[in-house]
Amino acid sequence: MTIVKTIGVMLLQFFLGQLLGFGGAMAAGVGNGWELLVIPVGNTLGVFGVGALALRLGGEVRARPYGIRLAGTAVGSLLGVILILVTPATGYNQVLYPLLGALLGYYLLPRVYQ
Repeated sequence: MTIVKTIGVMLLQFFLGQLLGFGGAMAAGVGNGWELLVIPVGNTLGVFGVGALALRLGGEVRARPYGIRLAGTAVGSLLGVILILVTPATGYNQVLYPLLGALLGYYLLPRVYQ
């Protein structure tokens, strides 16, 4: 049951992260490089928000795991933006780099620092 719950949380994080990141940038009509700030911030808020809610509902109340996960999510999003800037243009899939970085940061950094 834990695997099914984790997969459900990850799918919800992916959906809400993309909705707040790319959807927020589209709804605000940002451009000229500002989307490289708005998208990762939205991705970070979506991924961390859903994950923090899932942790809270699961009984996790210590502050340290939340801080580590928030930092990992933000750093992952930042690395996704750097990857967008470094790689040649490949189309829509580049919008997913900050989101995938946020997900990886959310799940991998706590494994290193806990």
